[in-house]
Amino acid sequence: MADKKISALDAIVSVDDADVLPIVDTSVATTKKVNVSQIKALAPVQSVNGSTGSVSVQPTLVSGTNIKTVNSQSLLGSGNITIAGGASDWGDIGGTLSNQTDLQSALDAKQDDISVTSNVGLDLSTGSTLTTIYNSTISDSVESVAVGGISEGTPASQLKSLNIVQVLDNILFPTILPSILTNKSVALTISGSSGTLEIGQTISRTLTATFNRGAIRNGDGTTNANPLVGAATQYTFTGTGISSTSQSGNTLAVSNTIVSGSNSWDVTVNHDAGTGDYFDNKGNVEDNLDGSRVSGTATDSASSPSVTGIYPYFYLKSSSPISSSDMATAIGNGTATKVVGSSTGTLSIPYNVSAEYLAVAYPATSTTKTKYYVTALDNGDITVVFNAVATETANSNDGYWSSISYKIHTSKSALTNSNATIELRNS
Repeated sequence: MADKKISALDAIVSVDDADVLPIVDTSVATTKKVNVSQIKALAPVQSVNGSTGSVSVQPTLVSGTNIKTVNSQSLLGSGNITIAGGASDWGDIGGTLSNQTDLQSALDAKQDDISVTSNVGLDLSTGSTLTTIYNSTISDSVESVAVGGISEGTPASQLKSLNIVQVLDNILFPTILPSILTNKSVALTISGSSGTLEIGQTISRTLTATFNRGAIRNGDGTTNANPLVGAATQYTFTGTGISSTSQSGNTLAVSNTIVSGSNSWDVTVNHDAGTGDYFDNKGNVEDNLDGSRVSGTATDSASSPSVTGIYPYFYLKSSSPISSSDMATAIGNGTATKVVGSSTGTLSIPYNVSAEYLAVAYPATSTTKTKYYVTALDNGDITVVFNAVATETANSNDGYWSSISYKIHTSKSALTNSNATIELRNS
């Protein structure tokens, strides 16, 4: 082979242990050959991570093969592994308790046992904390006297279910329950004239019902915002001249003919139940009024308006004698003066006459008048001034009534008297 520079030689593709290299043997200053296997044997690795000489190299780490995992998570790779703590049962914790000096010291300082006797005001139930209780040895059936908010006759058994603070609260701060401030009610009024009206007269009126839902007083004395009962749902009107009329509105127009005696009207209100909480003096929601808050009715029995229907009485003055039939005629033609008022008692008739005859008529159902009175010096039996009482049938000049029997007194003679009134009395 022709001489070449080493740099001009071809590069070997694969190195084999039998391949040779030139080497200078310095002991004899001669160039010799050496193969690769000789170099490997004479030139091992000199150092690994600073270690020299013969070095053992660890095999490549494989997770789960030659290096363990944590909770099935590989330890290989970059970053941190977060290990969360978990609960352990006491039986699963190994070791000797006495070696845990801090825990052992804490346990040694604990009370070994607690016992509670009766009549000391303490209570210790299994698994609970130490509390106070009124655990008196007094018999359960013994009853208390009235003390503060504890009523007379309260059995000891009832107090034994309370703790000491609760017993003292009941004594010092008695519970005041809510109460009814105003009860539910309805008032019925009637428009126009009332009192006494003439029988047979037709009137047109408006009935108006006013419903009061009532009010609750809380235990602390304040007025509860919620009414006692719910709103009205129906008004039912009844009375003289009308059939029972039910409606949602609270007013009713009526037109009726006045009858003898009482002409009256009533209303009944249907209402819903009351809603909303109410409280004792300590702010607790109570239920003691629930029975008064249910749906129901209210009636105006205390405020029913009424009109009394009566037959009027009459009087007539004339310069000529007046017979009983003349008086009946005067009633019918309207010349007699009508007074719409009761005639069952004393009749007070305008007097002040000058040579005039006087006649007085009143319904035959009224008590017959037997005395007259003008002054303390001018009074006596009615027959001194008037003829014996007569009875006649009369008709209303207004057409309100007819064929009504009247008792009629006519004066015996023309009368002259300046006194303002003459009374016709029953006795």
